Amino acid sequence: MAFTFVIPDEEADKSRKWRQEHNKVCPQTDVGAIGGKFTWLFTPTSLGCILRLKCACGEELDLTNYENW
Repeated sequence: MAFTFVIPDEEADKSRKWRQEHNKVCPQTDVGAIGGKFTWLFTPTSLGCILRLKCACGEELDLTNYENW
């Protein structure tokens, strides 16, 4: 069984803006050779998929579009 998660354009734009602003104030600078500073969290539910973006420093952005549920 395979799962595919799609990040809609609106949420992708929000995440890009948040990452740019967050990088200006984030204390986490050591992210390793292959990156990994940000983790995408997808939680499928019976109503829809919860979408969050988490930084290695602990800050998190909820990108879920609850209006579409």
